[in-house]
Amino acid sequence: MAGESGPTELSLPKAMTIAAFFGVSVYNSIEILFSIFHRFRTHKGLYFWSMLIACIGIPVHAIAVLLRNFGLAPSVPMCVFIILGWWSMVTGQAVVLYSRLHLVRDEKKLRWVLMMIITNFAILHLPVSGLYLATNINPDNTRLTYIFSVYEKVQLTGFSVQEWVIAGLYIWGAYSALNPILKFKGPRERKVLRYLVLVNLIVIAMDGSLLLTEFTDNFEIQTTYKTVVYSIKLKLEFYVLNQLVFIIHNPTSPTFRTPQESEPAPSTEDRAESVTVIAKARMRSCEKKRHHDKGPTPDGHARPYVNSTLRHFDTHSEPDPWLSSSSSSSSTSSPSSANSSSRTVSWTRRCALLASLLNL
Repeated sequence: MAGESGPTELSLPKAMTIAAFFGVSVYNSIEILFSIFHRFRTHKGLYFWSMLIACIGIPVHAIAVLLRNFGLAPSVPMCVFIILGWWSMVTGQAVVLYSRLHLVRDEKKLRWVLMMIITNFAILHLPVSGLYLATNINPDNTRLTYIFSVYEKVQLTGFSVQEWVIAGLYIWGAYSALNPILKFKGPRERKVLRYLVLVNLIVIAMDGSLLLTEFTDNFEIQTTYKTVVYSIKLKLEFYVLNQLVFIIHNPTSPTFRTPQESEPAPSTEDRAESVTVIAKARMRSCEKKRHHDKGPTPDGHARPYVNSTLRHFDTHSEPDPWLSSSSSSSSTSSPSSANSSSRTVSWTRRCALLASLLNL
């Protein structure tokens, strides 16, 4: 079969297509690389490193595939670079999606997603990598080449299903977690949730197109088109990231709205629910860092690790205009709602807690 066991004679249309895909993927990866270091304030965390590794894997895979397909370099050494780039690109992208799920899903349930990624790496990446090297070391072994071509379809389907599962969990979790926050936002901000769903549907469609090239026995096209697909996925990931930042940092006061976007203030219950969402996210983040500060205070008391973090944002915040207006205008409200309305919680600062989880 053409392309699996070594370089082959390519027609002019295929050669031009491969070269075009190579140029697009390398350009996208360079742009993404600069965007990564520009967007993130601190260069740490699973989200940052997984995105960086996935980005670096794209040009490594693309360059090695180009040199191998055109016979410009020895086949076996290029196969090693192709495999390393493939691991970084595919599993790196899966870890990017997994790390983003922490914003919208329960962390205990995410362990199943992590187990799925590790299992797929073991049963899909490793066997295909061994078969790929073996077919290029022994290009005349047609049986080995046939086994590789079958397993290649299996692994591509498996990784596509993996990303579909993660995308589905994200869509479901984003609606559950962001809906309380978007209740007191304007129409423009509420469209963000629809955009996030649309982006994930585009990713699913691109995986489908990649499967189409594989099952039509266009191996040379599939290996180069794959880098284009994953580079576009990472660019879409930055779109998702920017939309989340827009939700977090966009002013919530009606004075920042246009007349068309002005709306009645949300109820105290809605705002309390939204504060709870951010507080829980911050508490999960603080739990991860608790081991850095386990000891008691000098006077023997336990350290109020999470409470002090949240109290800092409460005591240093400005009066919320919506809560103030609601407390002054409602003379028949219950004592509990009056107490809630008199709290000086700055919602912009609360949203900054969520931004800190992404190191933005």
